[in-house]
Amino acid sequence: IWSRDFQSGINKRGFIYHNDNELNEDYLFVTAGPNLFKLNAKNGDLINEFGENGSVEVGIVAVPAVIYKNQVIVTSVSESEITSVDKFTGKKIFVKNINEIDIIANPWGGSALDDKNGIYYTVLGNPKPAHSGVDRPGENKNANSIIAFDIKTQKIIWSFQDVVHDLWNLDISAPPILADIKIRDYIIQVVIVTTKSGHVYIFERTSGKSLFDI
Repeated sequence: IWSRDFQSGINKRGFIYHNDNELNEDYLFVTAGPNLFKLNAKNGDLINEFGENGSVEVGIVAVPAVIYKNQVIVTSVSESEITSVDKFTGKKIFVKNINEIDIIANPWGGSALDDKNGIYYTVLGNPKPAHSGVDRPGENKNANSIIAFDIKTQKIIWSFQDVVHDLWNLDISAPPILADIKIRDYIIQVVIVTTKSGHVYIFERTSGKSLFDI
């Protein structure tokens, strides 16, 4: 029906389709190169009112955006930053770094949105350089981790690190899974994380408390 050349590679893990009930329109939010593009899903035209002629610079992004209310949220692998932009205008609402100073861990595995609680979950890979820890002493906090980010307060409310000071390229490489689990007579909202190291973690979504001993 239509095609569009972005001149730069589209991120390898897909893009997002969005049905805007207010405007009764269908859109695509696509990251290619360092930019986030907004397109008319029916004809591929750029939405010129969004950012500068249909795009906003957000850094190199590996996973699809999520949409929370009027915000489009992405996490860049180039800077390990969570960026929120207005879904109509493209104006930046906030930019938040999620790593320690001088530590870059790529959030390439995936993300998930708890729309009800307003929490954005993203998983991060190993710190760089991958196989040498000489120039990055310490635990390398938030690398090899899942992060729960409160969109309203724009703060990390909890995080869990699977591998401390990774030297073996043990990224958390699969997207977080949101689920409701029934235990006895209680329904618990959880986020499930699987890892390269062979672990499956199940956390309560808002507190980060593990349902099982670690």
